[in-house]
Order: sequence, then structure tokens, then C-alpha cells
Amino acid sequence: MQKTTKKIIKLYVIGVGPGDPELLTLKAKKILKRVPLIFSPTGGKDNLALSIIKKAVNLNKKKVVSLLFPMKKTKETDLEAHWKILSDEIIKYLNLFGKGAFITLGDPAFYSTFFYLYSFLKNFAEIEIVPGVSSLSAVASVIPTNLSIANEKIIILPANYADNLEKYGKDFDTLILMKPHKNWQKILKLAENLKNYQSFYVKKATMLEEKIYTNLKEVPEEELDYFSIVIFKKREN
Repeated sequence: MQKTTKKIIKLYVIGVGPGDPELLTLKAKKILKRVPLIFSPTGGKDNLALSIIKKAVNLNKKKVVSLLFPMKKTKETDLEAHWKILSDEIIKYLNLFGKGAFITLGDPAFYSTFFYLYSFLKNFAEIEIVPGVSSLSAVASVIPTNLSIANEKIIILPANYADNLEKYGKDFDTLILMKPHKNWQKILKLAENLKNYQSFYVKKATMLEEKIYTNLKEVPEEELDYFSIVIFKKREN
């Protein structure tokens, strides 16, 4: 009797970096050239991850599937039904093509959209995570500064949890706030208690629209952006 081999379904989860297509890794580019199917998460506006890989890989003969992710995502938000719908969409296309790539900005393991779906997909497909250059690495490189050295300690916080900045300032040498644009006035007020820190606001690091400010009070309202990071770095004595 002839043995039947089980079809292997493969999903690559690829970090495409912070914006500059030249920061796409060699491995990511190689896989994207090879797969016939690409899943591209979007918040309903411009699809930044897709625009990055379009500058590095020819997508003309590939199937591109856009997946709508809600912009407000927390672990407490009841979005399980939505994640199930998106996962079912991915499974449907993977069944047709056999393998595909899910692209995500920065690095897949750092605040990425994919891991909302992981529990629904891990038993269906063989999943391979392909690391990418993170937004933190990009921001530090364009300032430029080091995020830590020797025994220095770092804390990374979503900006809506920034209430205890002064407390964290006693324990950490570098404070990093992700997506600070919606809590800007609160951050400005809290920053007044961090006199011994140098502050940086970086918008769209490595992209054409990149902006860097070394004084938070000088950041114009129109420059507040979803793709931004605030860094407080303890001054050297």
C-alpha cells in the first residue's frame, strides 16, 4: 500500500523592520520572494508594512490578503471573536496555497499584531518567526544613543501606563514610552519630575517623515504620531 504524505502547511511571520526597506533582513527578503501568499495587517488606512516590502520584493504574481486589525488592542479587550475571524481567513488561504508569510512592522515578538492570532493558528500550521529590526533599535540609531550599557536598567511602557514615571526614574536608567501621542499632555506634566533625564521624541524613525526632538515641550501637536517613541535617558553625572 502506498503511503500518503501529510501536506505541511507553513506560515512565516516576518518582521519587516521600522520603515527603511534597506533594513529588511536578508532572510526576510529571501522568504518573501519565495512564498506565493502574503498576509498584510492594516488598521484601515495606509498599509505601511506592505509599502516597505513593495520596495524590496516584486509582488505582482503574489496573492496579498489584507487583514483588518482594530487600532485599540489590549489584553483585556474582548476581541476573541475578531481574532477567530482573522485566523479563519488565514487558514482558508493557507489551505489553498500551502505556505505564506504574515508581515508585521518591526519585530514580530515586540508589540506585534500577530500574537493575537497565534493561539488560533499554532495547531494548524508550522509557524516560523523571522526577527526584524525593532522600532527601539531604529530610534536609538537615529538619535543616536545607546539604550543601555554595563549595568544600566531599562523599562519599556505603553504610554497609557506612564503615570508612575517619577517612581520608575528612581529605579531605571532609561525609560521608553511606546505610542505616546494620545497621552501627550500627561507625559509632558510627568516629565517635569525627571529633571536628571534627557528626553527624546522620535517620529517615524528611518522613514522619510522622520523627526527628532530633544525637548518634549518643543514638539508641535501636528507632529504627534502613532509611529513615535519617547525616550528618557539618565544624564551622566
